[in-house]
Amino acid sequence: MNRLIQELRRLYLPPGSALTPDLVAAQLAGDVSLPLDPVDANAQVRTLLVSFRNASDWPLVAKLNRCVQEELGLPAPAISVSGCTGFQLWLSLAQPQAPAQAGRFLEALRRRCLGEMPVAALGLHPAGTGNVPALPTPLELVPALDQVSGRWSAFIDPSMGSMFIDEGGLESAPNMDAQAELLARLHSIKADDFDAALRILESPVSTDGDVKTPATGADNVASTGADRRSAAHQLNLGGGFADPQSFLLAVMNDPSASAKQRIKAAKALLPYFERS
Repeated sequence: MNRLIQELRRLYLPPGSALTPDLVAAQLAGDVSLPLDPVDANAQVRTLLVSFRNASDWPLVAKLNRCVQEELGLPAPAISVSGCTGFQLWLSLAQPQAPAQAGRFLEALRRRCLGEMPVAALGLHPAGTGNVPALPTPLELVPALDQVSGRWSAFIDPSMGSMFIDEGGLESAPNMDAQAELLARLHSIKADDFDAALRILESPVSTDGDVKTPATGADNVASTGADRRSAAHQLNLGGGFADPQSFLLAVMNDPSASAKQRIKAAKALLPYFERS
């Protein structure tokens, strides 16, 4: 149990949180429901939460999970199943952000990855300037017993998400060591990576799904050293590219690039290898 508390503190709890083993034991016995106040003493947040109200939306939860990792190159988020119905996706920040900035990030993430989803089926903390409802605070700490359904919320492995489409939550309290193990695999988003991801999310998107930045599409590769350095900055590639070929190779192998960007880079590289 102490290990689970350590992981919750490492990822989500503000400094100075009063969470103790006795309080957690009371929650795991179903005696209390512990609140999670995500705002620290400096009025900043390090926990970002996307809540899916319907269990049938699991495919979209999985889509957002992939988007965070594959398109933005960010660490894997935690996923929890509600004790009633639905899911939550948890993002942890290494450096707390102002709620307005964090909400701006989540709203941009929603538009990019969940644009087809009705906003009424979502909840965000903190909420941005869009129409998605803000989650009530304080948040509910996971795992917890839902007093209405009698089932438990819990952090889950993403491969198990489809198991909870028909009925949410667990029948009994989850194993605390297993919960701690799930969280131990996760990492907080570094400040530079958060800023870079926000730039990507707020970049215009073309009709074929590519981000319209200087690095978008290998068929529109920057031809000058300055342009290549700018494009590399947008995609977190670093700098020092002497020619278009080396830049294309970097795009093709960059995990923060989208699949379409990497495919286009690979296609644009073909002439270089056919000549060799």
